[in-house]
Amino acid sequence: MYLSLNWLKDLVNIPKSTTPEELGTKLTNYTVEVEKIENQAAHFDKVVVGKVLEVKKHPGADRLSVTKVDVGEKEPLNIVCGAPNVSAGQLVPVALVGAELPNGMKIEERDVRGEKSFGMICAEDELGLGNDHAGIMVLDKKAKIGLPFSQYLKLDDVVFEVDNKTLSNRPDLWGHLGIAREIAVILETKITKEFQRILAEKIINDENLEKLGVKVEDEDLCPRYAAIKISGVDIKESPEWMQKRLSAVGMRPINNIVDATNYVMLELGEPMHAFDASLVPEIVVRLAKKGEAIKTLDGENRVLDNSMLVIADREKAIAIAGVMGSEGSEINPSTKTIILEAANFNAVSIRKTSTKLGLRTEASMRFEKSLDQNICEAALARCLELIRETCPAAAAASQVADMKKPAPNISPIELDLNWAARKLGEDLGKKKIVKILESLGFEAENAGPHLLRITVPTWRATKDISIKEDVLEEIIRIYGYNNIKAAMPMAEMKAPLENAERKLERRIKNILALGAELTEVYNYSFVGEEKLSKLKISPLDYLRLKNPLTNLQTMLRQNLLENLVDNIKSNQAKYERVSLFEVGSVFWDAVGRINKDSQRKENLPFQIKHLALVEAGTPAADVYDQVKGKFEYLLENFDLTARFEASEMVPEWADKKTFAKIIVRGEEIGSAANLAKAVLNSLGIKKEAAIAEVDLEKLARIILSSAEKTYEKPNKYPALERDLAFVVNENVLYNNIKAEIEKFNALIAKTELFDVYQGKNLPAGQKSLAFHVTYSSPHRTLESAEVDAVQEKLIAQLKQKFDAQIRNF
Repeated sequence: MYLSLNWLKDLVNIPKSTTPEELGTKLTNYTVEVEKIENQAAHFDKVVVGKVLEVKKHPGADRLSVTKVDVGEKEPLNIVCGAPNVSAGQLVPVALVGAELPNGMKIEERDVRGEKSFGMICAEDELGLGNDHAGIMVLDKKAKIGLPFSQYLKLDDVVFEVDNKTLSNRPDLWGHLGIAREIAVILETKITKEFQRILAEKIINDENLEKLGVKVEDEDLCPRYAAIKISGVDIKESPEWMQKRLSAVGMRPINNIVDATNYVMLELGEPMHAFDASLVPEIVVRLAKKGEAIKTLDGENRVLDNSMLVIADREKAIAIAGVMGSEGSEINPSTKTIILEAANFNAVSIRKTSTKLGLRTEASMRFEKSLDQNICEAALARCLELIRETCPAAAAASQVADMKKPAPNISPIELDLNWAARKLGEDLGKKKIVKILESLGFEAENAGPHLLRITVPTWRATKDISIKEDVLEEIIRIYGYNNIKAAMPMAEMKAPLENAERKLERRIKNILALGAELTEVYNYSFVGEEKLSKLKISPLDYLRLKNPLTNLQTMLRQNLLENLVDNIKSNQAKYERVSLFEVGSVFWDAVGRINKDSQRKENLPFQIKHLALVEAGTPAADVYDQVKGKFEYLLENFDLTARFEASEMVPEWADKKTFAKIIVRGEEIGSAANLAKAVLNSLGIKKEAAIAEVDLEKLARIILSSAEKTYEKPNKYPALERDLAFVVNENVLYNNIKAEIEKFNALIAKTELFDVYQGKNLPAGQKSLAFHVTYSSPHRTLESAEVDAVQEKLIAQLKQKFDAQIRNF
């Protein structure tokens, strides 16, 4: 919606010291959001009055002319013009190079078929002043050459653009009068006598005049319908001041009658309509007949349904109530008598009709907000007053027909001042609150020591103010949100209890996903006998479901492997390598720790969380090393290491050569292995696959019970390093050798595997393991001979225990 500053100044005393920018800011802070403030003169920047000195035919185009135009500069401008009515001696609006016209056109220096053009002589539509494009706009002969066009038009207004969304719950603000009322409160100034006169104006009803035939069939959809017949009308242009004011707020002037109705809508917020009385013998407000057609003022034929309210005569619909009139009853040049309508329609009905027809108008936007029906009388009187400016003979030709349903009673709202203080966080005091409410038009009377009884004004009682919270909102917005002192609430603040296990689980997931580049999966906790059979796992100890989803999901799983093999199978064709992990619960046939219900008589089956990592690809040794390495990487983030030890008990799904128990801090927490080739074949997995699965609760307990990191002073004595390479049976685990080396002698500070080799120059079934061994003492510098002696004994020990032979390079 657009607001004219000059129009507002007619209705409210705005101090001269208040700039448009300051007013816009205050409106935004207190009432509505002002999106833009625009000086009208800015529309015509670099548009001036010019005089056509010479007109010649364009040598290269029959329909173009080459003109010389004096715009008040040293030399006249050469301008190519296509208008047929251009002639020497005319005073015209000229857009200079660099101008941007209201229609968005940018004026540049151009070459038009060999002739240079340094501007444009403008038509009305190009300047946004009408629809005429038949020729250029010819100005008054008294116009001064070089005068800015905005000054010629006497454009001295400032226009505020308001965001309509901020008006959606304020039906009283859809006209200048409502905004003026708000400004008076915000600036602590007064409304003008003109404001008061407009609202108080009424048409004196002459009972000697004929009664206007009006019938309202549904009072719920049309609570008020006021109309009057006016004679002595002459259709002509509106006064210049009215046209300028309408144009300023985006309303195109049409004629004196239509412009008067639009003016009242924009001023009072009450949409009006004028019918040609000779075409409307009587008025019936009714629901449309199913399939009834009407040709609206926009030239469209529209088919209505029986939920839509219309204004009709004896035979047909002549307007869609609250939305748009029809061509069959519109004002035309020969109109001499009119019927003015000021009505109030059901907001929901208008909204539904507008939406169904895809026809949203200035009138429908206002009616759908629930307008105050008490404004209708003032609207009729104001419209008649405006018509008389151009038609002095205009007079009432009928009595005012006013079909009015009694307005609903507005119950007072009780406001507890103690409650208000608690809500606001500040006690404004009764005097301040009463002053604010009365300035807004509310009535406030004492109903007790700390109680006010509030009567809501009619213009705010239409689905706007209905509860005490609404009243409080009015108080605080006028008092100013920024004036409320910031204070912390008086409440005890406690940090929530930290769930260390959940926090750790999330950290583990981040390490595996972001650092180890594994993809997390979520699987159902169910498994079927067919799957267990392929994995060579007995189903006897598994918990069975009473209501399984499918035959393939009849039991609760006991490890994550059972579902992860499906993930490998479904992804193996798409990716060369499949790297996944899952955190999930597994279940055992035993009594658990979680209560089944609030009565705590039974517990759910025993369940714990597992963590599993899987790798699928080729070769087998590689996927196993990948799983093992990524699990070790996870532990490194918590300053932990793992031992992988061979086990005599190997499940049938696992490869016997690679299966190992995972031991952390001396506690077995899980296992790692390649899947047996036969199992992979039965599952339809064509890649090699390895898995490491651990009890997450055990791992979490170890991590959380670990001592906090402490600073350890670095050894000031230099260390000695030795590299040792052993050839051992391929079934010997490097971790076993590593553990033996580290515990052999106190001088051995660190052992690190740096190479594993199988192949050429080594016997079948043998592998080479190469280690960096670091020797150091915190008390002295070691000598080479001393380290060599320890190392010779170490070699002998490893040979005796693992049949490890020193490999010579």
